[in-house]
Amino acid sequence: MAKRSYEYLLGDSRREATRLRAQGKLWDPVTHALFDRLGIRPGWKVLEIGPGQGSLNLELRRRTQRPVDAVERSPEFARRLRKLWGRDSLGQATLWNCDLLDARLPASHYDLIFARWVFLFLPDPLAHLKRLIRALKPGGVIALQDYHRETLAMLPPAPHWQDFLEADRAFFASQGGNASIGASLPVLLQSRGLKLVELTPHVKTGHPGSATWSWLSDYFLGVLDRYARYSPFSPAKARALRRRWLAAASDRTSLLIGPTVLDVVARKKR
Repeated sequence: MAKRSYEYLLGDSRREATRLRAQGKLWDPVTHALFDRLGIRPGWKVLEIGPGQGSLNLELRRRTQRPVDAVERSPEFARRLRKLWGRDSLGQATLWNCDLLDARLPASHYDLIFARWVFLFLPDPLAHLKRLIRALKPGGVIALQDYHRETLAMLPPAPHWQDFLEADRAFFASQGGNASIGASLPVLLQSRGLKLVELTPHVKTGHPGSATWSWLSDYFLGVLDRYARYSPFSPAKARALRRRWLAAASDRTSLLIGPTVLDVVARKKR
């Protein structure tokens, strides 16, 4: 049986909302390009899982010219989404303010189901995929964007980096998640009878002062002390890495290589 009780590790504080909006500004063009390749048309019935601050939900509404349903477990983010829906003339959509496994999704209903950076948090991803696949129309498409973290690096190398990477994995695993779930999604989708139609990688890199440097630094420096709870990382190692990270920010030759984001697209048989 799938684990139903889990903590969304990053929360829905005002600071996290601000971070998500900055992250969206950097990554939304990549997702818009995915939407272009999907050929989304007016009239499509679309479901988004975990819309967060809502920028992609609004883009999907613009493209389909109709309400776009959503599953959003955060009450704060759900309230924001409803407010955003009131700003265009397309009307309110159906919003499930609960865990995905508790959402009573209609069967064989959606042309497209989309999620970005959701599955890395979810315990038992196959159980969640089964729920979504049931809600897809025959011939419908599921499009997921998620991480393959193994490309994450700082150059020149920082102290205790491998222990930090292990802590990153352990942080998500503490609630049953998988920080590199993107690499597993193609096989999981194929195991449920879907045809894989796209697997596209994206890696962002940046020197100090770039949007990519800010994106990665804001997130990882914000969670570094929480990561220090997971062996073999430690508070002392976290302090040393923080000092190196902050020093690197003043050296224009420093480079951060981000985790790979995978576009995983699969189609349900007709």
